[in-house]
Amino acid sequence: MLIGGERMGFFSNTKINIIKKVPDGIVIAVTGAKAALKLELISMEENEKDMTYPMVMTLNGTPLMEMHPSYCPTCCGLLATGYGLDNAKCTELTEISDRINSGFTGVDDFIETIKPLIGLFEDGVYLIRDTKTFPVDGDSHFFWAVPDELKYYNAFTDAYYITDLMQLIELKGAFLYPTQSRDRYDENRVKYYMDLFSSGKEKPRAIAYNAMGGMSALLDGHHKACAAARLHIPLDTIVITKGHLSGSKDNIQIRFGYYLDAEYDIAVDKNSGLPSKLYKQYTEQMTDLYAQKERQPSVLYKGLPVESNFSGRKWEKCYTDAVYYYPTADQFAGELACDYSAIENMSAEEVYNYVYQQEDPDYYARVLMSKFVRTKDKRAKELLMKFASLPINGYTKPQIAAALRGLMNYKDDETEKVFIDFVVCGDDYLADIAKDYWDDAE
Repeated sequence: MLIGGERMGFFSNTKINIIKKVPDGIVIAVTGAKAALKLELISMEENEKDMTYPMVMTLNGTPLMEMHPSYCPTCCGLLATGYGLDNAKCTELTEISDRINSGFTGVDDFIETIKPLIGLFEDGVYLIRDTKTFPVDGDSHFFWAVPDELKYYNAFTDAYYITDLMQLIELKGAFLYPTQSRDRYDENRVKYYMDLFSSGKEKPRAIAYNAMGGMSALLDGHHKACAAARLHIPLDTIVITKGHLSGSKDNIQIRFGYYLDAEYDIAVDKNSGLPSKLYKQYTEQMTDLYAQKERQPSVLYKGLPVESNFSGRKWEKCYTDAVYYYPTADQFAGELACDYSAIENMSAEEVYNYVYQQEDPDYYARVLMSKFVRTKDKRAKELLMKFASLPINGYTKPQIAAALRGLMNYKDDETEKVFIDFVVCGDDYLADIAKDYWDDAE
């Protein structure tokens, strides 16, 4: 279904084809767009030391952020801030911000809402989801408090490898990276969104562009993300992910992310709605590949120096402390790997018994306790008490330790007695953890 085609601005004739609707969004094909928002390769030189290659995300030719993704799919890459959105002079983003704050009814109308932004894309296929993100970087830091120099981020990886389970997990762009300078922070704007988020009305969305595994570049909504952090809630976000065509000429697929069998992958056939322009481009590439033709060299970025123009800022305690209410990349990967849909309506007793039916109950228990505490699940304390009462041995000790760390969030006579018992339990490791209960109270 073609839903584009009209002119946007003076020089754009963007066409948008709906490929498929998915439970949390839509897959589209875009042709005729401006290619003003894109990832550009800085150099063909790979850094053998950290297995990365240098790229930059640009908007209207202005570097929004520097990216050094790893060519190892399970290794994390490096990111650094760029010039900031203000320097990109993008009227389309201003228009998007006005539209998205005026009301939002869900996935059925967000294509129309963000159409000016789509007009900035490169030609290609895109997954656009209405989902939830976290205003943190995946490494226990507030999202806007990132350093301006290149730094490794555990969320910046194609697939997160969980050692305990020997399993790969995609983080689905759930963590955020800023593209706006910190001198744009406005406390009144944050309080406005805090009031709006607490009103019970439909929340205006933020917009993020996910081109880097578990990390998404926040294009609109920095103050919304601040408000979410102050309220300790996830941020409702429209996350845009560029996909790619893969497979042979006779078996083409649209793919998003790392997995070959990802939930959003789509087989291309006569009913898929893929524009002939994109189909032709891909089949010609495949023909050249099979013919072993020499590939054209990549076009390298030749624009402004790739450096940060962000101002410094010391963040208030309400932001630095907010990180405790969100998962790290490691914790979120564990939560995604351990499907909790079966326990939503179980009692704490039933959940406890269910844990020991899992393939790796020790890992499941530790991840589950962390999630229950973080999300303030009403069953959390009762479940933690059950794990804390396990007999002490080499197998149960990690679960007991996780339960004690979780119980430190509860200050009452019942939990204090538990910690007193562990101080004198005879196990130095657990006793040292238990002693922190009173340090935390001070």
